[in-house]
Amino acid sequence: MDAEKPSRARGGPSGALLIILACAAWSFAGVLSKWAPWSAYSIIGARALITTVVFGLSRKSFIPSLTRGNLLGGLGVMLTSTLFIIANKLTSAANAIVLQYAMPVVVILAYWVFYGQKPGRLDILTAIIVLCGVALCFMGGLGRGGVLGDALALLSAFTFALVFFAARLPDADPMDYTYLGTLVSSLFLLYIPFDPAFTLAPRALLAAALMGLCLTAGYLLFAAGMRKQVHPVTAAIVANVEPVLNPIWAFLFIGENPGAWSILGAALVILSVSAYSVLKNREERRKAPAPAG
Repeated sequence: MDAEKPSRARGGPSGALLIILACAAWSFAGVLSKWAPWSAYSIIGARALITTVVFGLSRKSFIPSLTRGNLLGGLGVMLTSTLFIIANKLTSAANAIVLQYAMPVVVILAYWVFYGQKPGRLDILTAIIVLCGVALCFMGGLGRGGVLGDALALLSAFTFALVFFAARLPDADPMDYTYLGTLVSSLFLLYIPFDPAFTLAPRALLAAALMGLCLTAGYLLFAAGMRKQVHPVTAAIVANVEPVLNPIWAFLFIGENPGAWSILGAALVILSVSAYSVLKNREERRKAPAPAG
């Protein structure tokens, strides 16, 4: 993998806060995708179109930047969005988001492989607990026939990790590769004439519009946060606000009960990464040099 960008632009807590806000906006995607009667492909295309237009205007250009870093990040954005929406149609919203957030484990291990940063005992312990939580979510999906959806959601954890890593590459810009990824995703609009579930009913249009707005707000905040050079491991961990909120919205708005195994798996994932975040922050503070004077 290419060398990282220099860390002179590191944004610290402000960058992490922007990523937390981004994931809070994204957390509505699961319940809104259940609310919309359209097929997954029509939903992907419609919400991506809104994001593409907004990002094109923000960049003051609708021509994509095709550097290697932007291609990698764009691929991650496109695949993550596509796999997540399809997974939501095949399994519970809670399972889809929790399994996607096995992503911090992927980031930790990939950083070891590509950058030689060996994970510490805390990293390894967190990875093991998260994987146990993922296994429990799969057990929760077995009885409801949601195994394929669970598998696609887990695969999206790997593609989501690409989005975090791309931001560290010297020829990548989060605004550019997010635009590229949503531009390609908007091609799913071509499926609408063949979608038997497509309708112009007010509920469907409202759900699609809200998904597009949430996706756009999330990506704008995410791009701003990653531009501040937040470390991918830190970003991956603080992003776990999304799986906390997503099942809450699903329960409150569509009455979706994820089941006992899935709840237990979600609790393991959420609690372990939350504890990891706190302990890692304390560890970094201890290592930080004392102020002069």
